[in-house]
Amino acid sequence: MRMLYLVPLFLAGLFVVHALKMLRFYLVLLEQKIEIKKFVFLYLKTTFINLLIPFKLGEIYRAFCVVRITKCIQVGILSVILDRFFDTFILLLFLIPYDLLVLHRFTWLTGILLIFLFLVMLIYRMFEPTYLYLNEYMIRNSKSRRGIYILSVLEMFREWYDYTKNLIKGRQYLIILCSAFGWIAEFGLLWLISGYYQIGFDLDEFAAYIQSVFSAEKSVIFITYNRVSMYILFALILFFLCIRLLGRRRR
Repeated sequence: MRMLYLVPLFLAGLFVVHALKMLRFYLVLLEQKIEIKKFVFLYLKTTFINLLIPFKLGEIYRAFCVVRITKCIQVGILSVILDRFFDTFILLLFLIPYDLLVLHRFTWLTGILLIFLFLVMLIYRMFEPTYLYLNEYMIRNSKSRRGIYILSVLEMFREWYDYTKNLIKGRQYLIILCSAFGWIAEFGLLWLISGYYQIGFDLDEFAAYIQSVFSAEKSVIFITYNRVSMYILFALILFFLCIRLLGRRRR
């Protein structure tokens, strides 16, 4: 029996990884005051769908679920974007030095993630001065219906900007820490899987694992990690559904 002592370590590591990821997303949604049981179930089912659907397309479903709970489309979309933003920020702290020092070039994945990070930061930084200028200009110089329409659109974007500020205000460093510890724990978890299969695991393998998340080529480590995660998440989802069903019967 091949290194069975790694199994409880793997399960403990899996719990730590998902606990940190769940805490990061909870910090993003902290001001929405979502009930803990509802939030845990939200995380479990959306993470399961994210693992089931490739290329992180399950984030669309996560945004939809957040909108259903909060009744606010801005919170649903922006919470997912911000969660991805902080996760990408920590990931690039590893990928950029690795690409420059080891590969001596940027990979396509690092380039895409850099563009995403840059666009989010650029839009966030340039919005307020641009909004103030355009708003003042339109009030002074335009009295037509088109001007009123443009002002209403500007106010809508201002609402989204305010939602973004409120979602992370005072918590951004805690979110970054959760993301950093989450990736460290995930690295350790992947190292345990490689030990179980008795294959080497280093920074090259970790970079290959990250790329496999966004590509069609899947490594043994990636397949094992995803498969076991999906089994455990599915079991927890069934557990939550059973508790909910029993609660309804009692009522």
